[in-house]
Amino acid sequence: MQIQEILIIKNGMENYGISTEDINQISRVPSLMQLPLKPKGVRGLCAVAGAIVSLLDLNLLFGFEKTEYEASKTRLLSLNDVHASNALLVSEVYDTVVIEQKNIEYIEKENDPIIGVYKYQNMLIQVISLDILISKINKVKIEAKEIKGGKPKLELSKEEDSNRFLVFSMFREKYALNIEYLQEIILADINITSISGSSSEVLGLITLRDELLIVIDLRIYYGFVAKKSDKNRILIASHDGKRVGLLIDDIIDIKNFTISNIEYMNDFFEGNKVSGVIHGEESLISFFGSEVLEDIFSQNSSFIDSKVLAQESTTQYAMEVIVFKLLGKEYAFKVDGVDEIIDVVETTNVAFSSESVAGIINIRGQIITIVSLFKKLNIPTTINEDSKIIICNINDVRIGFVVDSVSDILNIQESDVRKEDDNNLFTSVLSLNNGERLVLLMDINHIVLDKD
Repeated sequence: MQIQEILIIKNGMENYGISTEDINQISRVPSLMQLPLKPKGVRGLCAVAGAIVSLLDLNLLFGFEKTEYEASKTRLLSLNDVHASNALLVSEVYDTVVIEQKNIEYIEKENDPIIGVYKYQNMLIQVISLDILISKINKVKIEAKEIKGGKPKLELSKEEDSNRFLVFSMFREKYALNIEYLQEIILADINITSISGSSSEVLGLITLRDELLIVIDLRIYYGFVAKKSDKNRILIASHDGKRVGLLIDDIIDIKNFTISNIEYMNDFFEGNKVSGVIHGEESLISFFGSEVLEDIFSQNSSFIDSKVLAQESTTQYAMEVIVFKLLGKEYAFKVDGVDEIIDVVETTNVAFSSESVAGIINIRGQIITIVSLFKKLNIPTTINEDSKIIICNINDVRIGFVVDSVSDILNIQESDVRKEDDNNLFTSVLSLNNGERLVLLMDINHIVLDKD
């Protein structure tokens, strides 16, 4: 096949030519979206004409220093047809010339992207085959995906304040608790000592780090049917120096809601059991706060030892973590690095990406890279109905991690933390329940460390 016309690209002393049939348009470089764990040659993702494409640096692909992204002569070449899922970043566009076939010498060398040399004026132009250069790239077309039953994070306006809530389910209904009243979340599979003569919603007492806590079945408190499940969790809520455990069906999410979407009720309804409603994207969510907790404390004051609680409230915690499972084993991230939790959605493959990159997803117009912890740990990938994506914010880049399930949110004391120096992925081992439960604390920054 003969090339009829080429675009000449200059890079220092080197000159390259690309068939104009492969080029859609030439433009200035747009904003760059970082892609973690990217291999050499890929600078990230960018938006071109409404589509998200992989941005390939031509200099890096040929072993030179990366192209200066903000230089005045740097240009982006968007590509046609099968290459449309990619764009090329080039140092300088020189000229477009029609090929005189007598001045071009074609090179037949297998898997070499340089397929010819063209003599033009006093220059030798190395003609590039994009088919060979980009032969490993899958076409990337990103479409917004509906997250059925998912939990997208609400994009917040900088001008509007927000409150953070834990969203959970009880008998297929959504409820929320303001995060300021939540101390931790623990598994419901714990020994509970029943209390004689207590009301039906009082399950009994548990021992949590040498403190006795009363546990209320919040489902019965709200008049729902209580069903036992391995998804059940106990929320450790605190207010005014007092603490209580609240048993619920399942954790859904931790997310921010703008003040304008939070409606407080002047008069509490449902027997003073709801403080107001949140206008969510899919439905209304009933929420409660101090009023409900005070009501629970008042009804069960005889079981609450405020002196013990006040003493416990002075405990200094080393960190707060979110615990999740991978192939039956427990791991954790620090909560301050976690943005949100959503249901698993289909990912789109990314060209030239690392094995650890499972793909990218488009959530409300924002591209999020999904990193496979299964690949990082060399364990089989498992996706089930309980699988979640934990989206973290790392240096202002949002990255998602698929996990089998999310277990708990825990406050960890310094005495429960054992430093781990032999494995870069794990900074510490969390020794819980008197050493009976070991959780590996992962270093998120090291997981996505970019060595390019």
